[in-house]
Formats: sequence, structure tokens, C-alpha cells
Amino acid sequence: MKLGIDVGGTNTDAVIVRNNGKLLSWSKHLTTADITSGIGAAAKEVLQDANISPEQIEGVFVGTTHVLNALYQPVNLSKTALIRITNRPSLIKPAVDWPEDLKKYLSSIYHFQSSYDYTGRKNGPLIMDSHDFNNLLYGIKEGNIESICIVGAYSPLYDAEEQEVKKQIEAYFPAIPITMSHHIGSTGFIERENAALLNAILSKVMRQAMIDLSSVFERLSLNCPCWITQNDGSLMEIQEAIDYPVLTIGSGITNSFRGASILSDIARCIVVDVGGSTVDIGKVVDGQPEVSVSSTSFLDIAVNMRVPKLSSLPFGGGSLISVEQELVHIKETIANDIERYGISWGGSTWTLTDSFLKVYPESFSDDKINLKGLENLSEADCRKVIKKVMMEIKTKIARFQPNNEMLPIVLVGGGSPLILNRLFGKYQKIIHPAGYLICNAVGACFAPLSAQVDKVFWLKDKTKQQIIDEQTEQLIQQLIQKGANRESIRLASIEEYPFDYMKGEVLRIRLKVLGDLEISPAAACRNK
Repeated sequence: MKLGIDVGGTNTDAVIVRNNGKLLSWSKHLTTADITSGIGAAAKEVLQDANISPEQIEGVFVGTTHVLNALYQPVNLSKTALIRITNRPSLIKPAVDWPEDLKKYLSSIYHFQSSYDYTGRKNGPLIMDSHDFNNLLYGIKEGNIESICIVGAYSPLYDAEEQEVKKQIEAYFPAIPITMSHHIGSTGFIERENAALLNAILSKVMRQAMIDLSSVFERLSLNCPCWITQNDGSLMEIQEAIDYPVLTIGSGITNSFRGASILSDIARCIVVDVGGSTVDIGKVVDGQPEVSVSSTSFLDIAVNMRVPKLSSLPFGGGSLISVEQELVHIKETIANDIERYGISWGGSTWTLTDSFLKVYPESFSDDKINLKGLENLSEADCRKVIKKVMMEIKTKIARFQPNNEMLPIVLVGGGSPLILNRLFGKYQKIIHPAGYLICNAVGACFAPLSAQVDKVFWLKDKTKQQIIDEQTEQLIQQLIQKGANRESIRLASIEEYPFDYMKGEVLRIRLKVLGDLEISPAAACRNK
């Protein structure tokens, strides 16, 4: 049996499922400020409802918005030093488009001239032999630096220089977390630097979160392996999450999309997740969330990481509503406090949910709802709100529909009953699966293991196929080490990007392999 947990901005969900997919119990609690107490309460409740002992759980699978929330409300992040390794100093300042309250955690910037050219030939003295390197060590100590980010201009081609600098810094400061950019991003210097910097700045908050999470599970006597879901929908071990927190930013929505596919038993579909704060729309292909391979962004910060391809609408069931001069205004959300302030629950604050319940009182069920307060709301205004919301959702859905087919729509999320009977028209099929409330936690339970490479290779002594075969085998071995079932491992994607403007045969190759987790004593030992 598996315990799946999803920590959202509004609710923390927990489920217990058998390996065959049978749902044994589920629980939903409001997400707490400290995250972990909500997780503990939800996990304890599902264990009691299923009437099973903690020893029967083979694995815990967690998806969390903790890191994303830390970016929106930057507090107690890591004071970070950036090391740039280039042939000449860049005129572009780092973190140039960042929010000021996040940028302040970039404490100091160091530039070193690369010892190599783009072909990998050594053309100067090693960085560690320079006087500036001693200044770096002094600055780290005196500046109370908590995290370090190393960005080499040529690291997608040759990562040796980033590795060398990291090794030397670790000799003096073994406890400081160090992020190397070639582990986070690929081509595109600024995007790769942004992603690596975000990772470094988030290191402290993620480490503490994982420590707290481990303590919660220890108190619940859950001594099985624990896995964290990441941006592309696959699993990572706790130490990986500590090392690469930025890779968990988009994990919540990938869990939702996969859970929708599992609950509806449809491997190819469009998913609409209606939450308290946002409506997220994306596509599932072959049972896995479709992932963006182009440049993406968080908080308008450009990065080059694999994240779910989706469209998000900035409203949900808890969004505040006003109508002024016949125009509908959808404002910030009170999703966490809707039961306290929403009109349908006895409050005086007009929300999106109130608008739907005024016109369609049977669309949403909650024992705490009292529709009497809606009498003072204008039905005409509420219809305007509904029309605006449904038009925007349908427009987003249309962007994901292929030209040559009509994919079914799967509705999930706590607010999905509101729009269930409003998605009419040309759509072939609309499914509202049982378990729609907790699809994120279900999706986390069935996330696969993954390993991937995104590097630039010189086709000198080897053919393209030889490189692909070698890299694929390395990825397969990585998955086996992580605990994947050997027979389940498959090549999920292969992409090639030639560089026409560079001398010689140069090729960027992106490979990804997936495998199903096989819980075993060996895997359990690795996770302890």
C-alpha cells in the first residue's frame, strides 16, 4: 500500500491506495502555515480510516507547493554567492528581472576567466591558482554565505570547470550547499543561471522542510521510503529534493494531471483542475503530463527547465468578485478562509463560488452551506460572472485541442462541480471522475522514476547513435539504482538540436527514460 500526500495552497490531501490502484481512504485538511502539521493530521486520519498499521505502508509519495510559496513570500531564504565563469565579464547583470524581495538574497557576485575555450581546450591557468580565488574564499567566510551558485558559460559542453571549482570550495566549506548550473539547466546562459540561482537561494528552506517532513513521518512510525514528486511528474529521493529544490516547483499540477488520468482511466485527455485560487489546464499524453521543452518562467523569471505545459487562469472558487459599471472584476482569493467569509457560508464576502450557487444552487454540495445569504446578490450580475469565467476556460481548453482530434475533458479539483454542467458545446466527452477532490494525492502515488540528460556533444570520435546508446544505458543504470523495475524502464523521449553556427559536428541531445518504482528492502535502505 502507498500513502500519497499533496500539499496545495488551500488544502492538504492524503490518500492510501493499493498497488492495483484501489483507494482505501482519503482525507482533506486546510494547509497549515507550517505545512508539516497539516501533513501530519491528514496522514494520521487516513491511516485510522483505513484501519491499517504504518508498517503496511510501503512508500510515502509527497507533492508540495512549499518551494513555490517560498518564492511568492521570500522569507528566510539562503544568502547566496554567484560565481560566473566566462571568457570575459558579461555586461548583463544577474537576476536583472527578478522581484526585489527575492533579488536581495543574491549577496555577492564573483567573476573568473575561464581556463578553457568552447572546444574544451585549456587556454589559461586554473581558476583555483588565481589570487581572486583566495578573495572568493575570504568573501564566503566573512559574508556568512549560506549557499553558492556556480555558472560556467561552457558547462553544457564541458562541465569540468564547474566541477573543479565546486570541489575546491567544498575543501574549505564542506557544509555549504553548492549548485552547479549544468545540473539544473542547459543551453541559454541567462535562463540556466536564473534556474541555478533560484535553486541555490531555495536550498535552506527545502532542507528544513525535508527535516520537518521526516520528523512527522517518524512520529507516525512511517519508516518506509519517502519520495518527492518533481516538475516533470517523476519521483526524486529526499536528498535529491534537498539538492535540487527548484525541480519541485511545478510538482503539484503534474500530480493533478496524472491523477485525473488515473481516476478517469483515460491516457490521452485535457485536464481542467479547478482550485480555490487558480484554474489549471493542460494535456495528458500516454498517461503522463505533457511537459514544456522550451524556455519557461516562474514569477516572470526566465528558466530552462522541464515543467508541465499548462495554462493557468488567475481565479478559483475563492476569488473575490465585484461588478462595477457592468464590468466583472475578479480579484484576489480567500480560498483558505472561504468558509469564514464567503456569503454561502454565512459571511458577507462575494466569491466566485457564491456566483455559481446563486444561479445553480445544486451545483455544489457542502453541509455547512446556507444559501439564504445569497438572496441579496443580483442574479443578473452572477450570470455575467459565470459567462466571463466559462468563456476564459473554454478559450484555454481550445488551445490544447489538436486540430485532427477532439480529446475528452477531465474535470478535477474541489471547484470542478461548479462548472461540470457548464462545459457544453463541441466537446466530445466530459468526465468528472470519482475522487476528483483528491486527484493530486492519487497522482503522486503513481508517479514514475525518471532519469534524463540534456547536454551538448561533439561528434568527434563517436557517432550520434553511439552517444545516444551510451547515454541511454547510463540513464537506465541510474533508474535501477533509484529502485526502478528493470522490465518497466522505457525511453520516454529523445530530442536532437543541431548547432549549425558552430565549427565541427556539435549536437545537443535530450534523453529521458522512465521506470516504475519497485519497492524493495534495498530501496528502503537507500532512503533511510
